Amino acid sequence: MKNVDFIQTVVHFLKNNWFKLSITGLMLLAWFRKDLSLQVRMDGPSYQYEKNTAKPKEKMTDAAPLATGLSPNTGRMEAPAIGLPSFSSGAGKLELSKIDEAAQHAYLTRFAKVAKEEQKKYGIPASIILAVSLYQSGAGQRDIAQDVNNYFAMPCNSDWNGACREFQGQVYRKYSSAWASFRDFSLFAKENFKRLKGADYQAWALALEADGFAETDNFAKEITDLIVAFRLDAIDE
Repeated sequence: MKNVDFIQTVVHFLKNNWFKLSITGLMLLAWFRKDLSLQVRMDGPSYQYEKNTAKPKEKMTDAAPLATGLSPNTGRMEAPAIGLPSFSSGAGKLELSKIDEAAQHAYLTRFAKVAKEEQKKYGIPASIILAVSLYQSGAGQRDIAQDVNNYFAMPCNSDWNGACREFQGQVYRKYSSAWASFRDFSLFAKENFKRLKGADYQAWALALEADGFAETDNFAKEITDLIVAFRLDAIDE
């Protein structure tokens, strides 16, 4: 008898609340699908290192016009962005090649969400944010990244009011967290490259090189090579 009463109670509840239960179910399904989609993007092939030899979809020369006409000195990069001996004279890519691929992959996975959020807020391709930080910080293994949370080798200059730290003859900005470093780079890029709004990663790489962001003459190529190798352009979509 108790079982019959219980069943009748459940049936009565369902009849009176079927609409609310349906809405709740749809909301849970939508949340689950969104969460699953994000997890697939974070863990999927876009972040798995592969020797991808395919050329970028657009030639570097096609993106070059967007990078021309820039001032050679933005006022933010008075000191070389790559100032440590092991990374100067175009050695950044060579140094990265000495770092375990798994460590590079782990770095990109760690900061993928941050880069995506910065892209949404400031319009800078997430692929550029990730590749430049990977290159400038040596996958987070350079002293400036580990000791002062500087993942873009941003130097101290007249525009910087925060703390600084000297590393082997160069003075770099000190941040309270990795996130603060990423945000400062976003603000720098937004301020100095307004004309690149809506441009792809190749134009951004060329503009950073033209503006003296790094010492190496092959900075744009090395950054785009990293983006292609790690397929980082997938997260720009």
